[in-house]
Order: sequence, then structure tokens, then C-alpha cells
Amino acid sequence: MLSGYFENCYGIKQFTLPNINFKKCNKAIIYAPNGVMKTSLAKVFEDISKGTATSDRIFKDAVSRYSITYYASHYEYSSSGGNAIPQSDNIYVINSFADKFEFSKETVGTLLADEGTRNQYNVLMGKLNDIITEILNKLREITGLTKPQIKIKLIEDLGLQATADWPDIMEAIRQIENKNYEFLDEILYSELFNDKTMAVYENPDFKRHITEYIDNLENLLRNSSLLNTHFTERSAEELSKSFTNHNLFEAQHKILLRNGRQVNNLAEWKELVQQELDQLYQTPTLAKTFEKLKKLFSKNAESAKVREIIVAHREIIPLLRDIATLKKQTWCNCFERLERPFMEYYKIIADFKEEIHNLYEKASAQSERWVEVVSEFNRRFRVPFTVKITNKSNFVLKDEAPNIEFEYTRGTGDSKESTVLHKEDLMVSLSMGERRALYLLYILFDLERIRKQAREGGGQYLIIADDISDSFDYKNKYAIIEYLCDLAETKGIDLLMLTHNFDFFRTVKYRCGVSRENCYIAQRNDDGIISIAEFKYQKDFFKNVIRSSIQNGNLDSDFKKKCLIASIPFYRNLAEYSGSTDDYEKLTCCLHYKTAPLDTSRLMVSDIWGVISQFLENETLKSDDEPYLQLLQNLAINILKDNDEVSLENKLVLSIAARIEIEKFMKAKIIEHEGTCPDAKDNQTREWFNKSKQYLTDDEKEIIEEINLITPESIHLNSFMYEPLIDISSWNLIEVYRKALALQASSQDS
Repeated sequence: MLSGYFENCYGIKQFTLPNINFKKCNKAIIYAPNGVMKTSLAKVFEDISKGTATSDRIFKDAVSRYSITYYASHYEYSSSGGNAIPQSDNIYVINSFADKFEFSKETVGTLLADEGTRNQYNVLMGKLNDIITEILNKLREITGLTKPQIKIKLIEDLGLQATADWPDIMEAIRQIENKNYEFLDEILYSELFNDKTMAVYENPDFKRHITEYIDNLENLLRNSSLLNTHFTERSAEELSKSFTNHNLFEAQHKILLRNGRQVNNLAEWKELVQQELDQLYQTPTLAKTFEKLKKLFSKNAESAKVREIIVAHREIIPLLRDIATLKKQTWCNCFERLERPFMEYYKIIADFKEEIHNLYEKASAQSERWVEVVSEFNRRFRVPFTVKITNKSNFVLKDEAPNIEFEYTRGTGDSKESTVLHKEDLMVSLSMGERRALYLLYILFDLERIRKQAREGGGQYLIIADDISDSFDYKNKYAIIEYLCDLAETKGIDLLMLTHNFDFFRTVKYRCGVSRENCYIAQRNDDGIISIAEFKYQKDFFKNVIRSSIQNGNLDSDFKKKCLIASIPFYRNLAEYSGSTDDYEKLTCCLHYKTAPLDTSRLMVSDIWGVISQFLENETLKSDDEPYLQLLQNLAINILKDNDEVSLENKLVLSIAARIEIEKFMKAKIIEHEGTCPDAKDNQTREWFNKSKQYLTDDEKEIIEEINLITPESIHLNSFMYEPLIDISSWNLIEVYRKALALQASSQDS
């Protein structure tokens, strides 16, 4: 129940995905050569899973669009606008590898506890987040910082660890002795502390002038009739508040200063303090230093704001000598100006922390599935490390992922050595295959989350696996296949696998039970249009297609004749491995342009049958005999006219025909210039090319090199027997065969 249309999506020029019937079989697999469409298609689905825009990274001006239907859900997008970017939590993409990978928060929250405990946890976290949002909204207003900046700055300024959270922040604020500097009410944190002002604070001239200013101020205070180093401007302001709050003068009290002067009321007190301050600040030595400080803050708009601040609040200047302490006092001031008293917020957050901790204690006993996933990984994968979880007591309380450690081991018995590493340290010593295995460990937790949600009725989930077996050895490749099979057993999950590995394709098809109708091959034509069709060769291609078509000796159709030619590389390998050198050399004359033991130019179909009939119960040839080269050329030309893109026998015929054509051409060139051209013992195409290229034009050399590259020299007898040709598009083979014919035609014309 998946279909779609894609245009200009990450290199996909145009592609129509026919309906995949997941109701009949919840597994499907698409075989596609590298560079055709696998990763591009997976990237589109990953965009949907993340709610991000799709584009074409090469043709950036092209309009990217797609229209996808998955059961009742429809996802439509165009980069030209007109509709919202689709997003779905029910689509998940397993990429072949990622350089950076961590546990997702969704996985942490889902796998840890049972539904009841998780619901309580989510409710508590929701309430806690509401409180944090209330705090952040007010702090944003009174600091001038953005919400993300606030937490980062708090952790940095309070000297907390990078993993600290709000309970840690509130505790750190509580521990600070608040000096209650009221002038900070009028100053934004962002104006006082930013990149430009911090550069000034670090300036040696600033530090020198600050020290000079404070020294001068202290000297003046020691000679003041009212103030001194212990009774400063701030002390006088605090005393003014106390006089007012406690009605000192209204009670007919008076103040007697040390110089004998008597103060009778509040107005007289304030006037006296102001006169004393004016006298201090206008003292030449202090005024000169003050001007030096102001000049340092005049270089740009950001630092100029501090100049305004020190002019309006000269009492802040001594505090600028210790920026770290001033930052903490500024935060204390900010937290005192929240909507509620600081201690009320502190208690709420502390209570939430305690409740969440209690929930974790309850949930910790239910976290066995984490251990099961890790144990499963350790059992199935062959890697030089053992995985362990070490922080099960932490990751719910602080919303952290499990801390994974790796015990790396080498040697056996008495020489066995072990050490514990974290992921970052381990990664540098692993091979690419081992790194991919480690990456898959993290993916397995995500997949377990999806399985859990699917079992609980969370809807239908589509999982796309993009070439995840790449770079693995056989044991680990089969471990991945077992995981995929287990995953596909879960009701509510549909699995679409993309691969360029034919062995992986066949193994997954049989082990996971992928229906024939859901096995596809994708290829791209010369115009860049991608098409997919049902993969014809899902079982033993040679046994079920080739041998069964020719075994009775009745070659009464072009299809059977193509099957005869397609069988030659296989029977040639059988002859080689069985020690029949004579038969091997005779069949080699069908794949190369030879004169002995058989002359390829005079070779008849009956000659071929005489060799291979021993493998076919010695059946006799029942069809009319005909020249092999003429048959090969006729079949190849007919393929040019009416090609089946996914026909493997067509590809074999074209491959053999193209190679023989260029060998004929090269032999003629060599004879033309050297008079003779004997057969080569090994690798004839390459040997003749090296000998003839001095007589070839650049275009001719380019064509021969292309054909030599794209048509395999020999096809070996193993599980990958025909994979090179499966990967090559028929369009490419058609093109090189046409070029081979053109070479021959140009040679005859000359």
C-alpha cells in the first residue's frame, strides 16, 4: 500500500513507484545498482520523517516535487511552494551509515518504562516544562537573551557541567550570596556581557584603569567626612531605605555624624550623601581615570552601551574588576525579578526532581529490554568489543540517553587484554565494517521503540532500510538479515529494503519470505528516467531459466537461442573447474575472436552443442544448425530494436557480442600494420588493445576501453555469477554495442 511519484529529488530526475502491496506481504525489496536511486529515495522518506524540505543538490534551480501515498496517508510536496512540508512520525529510515549517531529522546522515553509509569513521567515532565517556560519567558524579557542562550549562559556563568539541568541551575543560584544591587534592575545582561564588551573586559588597559580607579576611590573615601571603604555609596543608599522603612526621622530621631554635624530629616540626609558623591566623582584624579574607562567603551555600539551604564551607575565600576562574580550577581538579580519568588520556583523544581527520581526507581526494574537489545547485539555481531550500559540510574532523571561503554578485547588465554572505552575513543580504532556495526547498535534501539509502539497500536509504520549490509563480512551481514526478519514479524510494521548487493537481495528474499511480487529491480535509462519492474531472476537463474530452456536441444525461438549463448560462460567455467582443458578452450572461442582450437569466424551452433551436451544428458541438437557469429549478431541487433531492460539473457548476448566486435576490429588493425595477429594465451582483449592502440585514434581507443570496462572478461562460477551484468543497465550495453558496430563499419569504409 505504498506508491509515489518523484521528480528532481536528490538526483532522481523522474521516478514512478508502482503500488507495493504491503497488505499481502509486509516486506518488499528493491535491487538497484549504485548511483541509480536507493539513497535518493531514502532521503525523501527521511525528509518526511523529519518534516524537512526536499531538494535537488546538483540541479539546485530545478523544482523538486513528490506525491506519496501510504495506506490512507498522502504526502505531497513541491519546492515551488503551495503546500506545507509533510511530516510523519510513522516513517523511519535506516541509513547505511552516519558519521555521528546518538540515542534519540523518543527512544529513551519509550523503551524505558511501562505505559503507566511513562505516562506519569510525561505528565510530570510536562508540568516541569511549563514552569521552566514561565521562567524562560521572564528571563528573556529581563536579560535580552534568547531562550536557548539563557540556559547555555547560566551553565557557563555558574560553572556547572555541560550536562547540568534546571535543578542544578536552581541549586547553584540558591548557593550564591545575593548582594541585592538594585542598579542591576535597569541593566540588561546582554548589554553588559556580550562578545564586544567581554573583549574590553579582557583588555589589559581596562584592567589597569579599573585598578587605578578603585585605588583612587578608596583613597578619597578614607578622607571623606561621610563615607569610607566600609561605608560606601551603596551603604548610604541602604541606610536611606532603612530610615524610610523604619520611620526614623518621623519618630523625631536625629543623626550625629563624626564631624559633629547633625542630620534632622531624610531630605537633608540624601542631599548630604549626594554632595559627598559629587565631590568624590569630580576629584581630578578620579575623573581622569573615569574618562579613560569611558574611552575604552566607545569603539562600537555594543560596548558604548556599557559606557552609558557606568555613567548612569558609577557604583558598578568596582564590580567590573571581577566579571565572573558580577555575572553571578546579575543572575541573582534576574531570578529575584521573576513572576514568583525565587524560593517558590526552587521548591517546585526540587519537588519535581524528587518525584521523577521516584518514578525512575520504579521504572528501572522494567528496563530489561535495554539489556536484551545489547545482549542480542553482543551475541549476533562479530566485533572486537562487548557492549555494556553503565548509567541506568541516571538517564530518566536527567532525560539522558543510556551511557554505553565498550570493552575492547584482544588476544586469548593468558595473553588476553581488555580495556573499557567510550564510543568516541573506540571509533578511531574500528574498521569501516565494525563502525557500521556500532552504528546499527544505536539503530536497534530506535527499531525496538518502533516495534513497541506498533505492538501497542500506534498505527502502521513504514521502515526503509538503505543498503545497511554494505561493508559487512558474512557473519555480520547475516546478523543484519536476522534483525530484519525479526522486525518484519511485528504486526503494524512494513519493511522496504533497498540494496545493490545481489547476494543480500537473494538471502533476504528467502530468509524473510519476501513475496515474488514485492521483489523489484530499478534501472535508469539514458534520459535519467528511473523505472522498476518485478525482478525475474529470484531463484537460480541458470537452472530455472537458462538450462530449462535449452536442455531438450530444441532451439526453436530467439529466446532459447539467447539462453544458449548466455549459458556459454557457465559451461566454460564448469569445464575449467572439472579439468577439461580442451572443452574450456573450445568454449573460450565463443567469447573471444579466436582461430584455435575452433575458428570463431567459422564456428557453428552444433560445435557449441557438441561441447555442452555432456552437461545435458547428451541430448542431441534438434534445431537447424547455423553460424554462431551470424546468430550472435542477429540476436544482438534484435535486442537493439526491442529491448527488455531487466532481461539478463539480453545483457549477456550484448556483452559477448560487443567484446567479439572490438576484438575483430583490433585484429584487423594489427594485421593491417604488422601483417599477422596470433591468438593471445590469456586476456586477449587487453593484450590486443595494448598492441593495437598505437594504430588507433583517440576516439577508437576510448570506445574500446569503455567496452573493455563495461563487459566483464569472464563471469565466475559463484553466488555472484551474474551480478556484474545485473548492475549494468541494458541501455549502457546497447550503447556500447552500437559503438562497437560503428567501429567495424568505419573500418570497412576505410
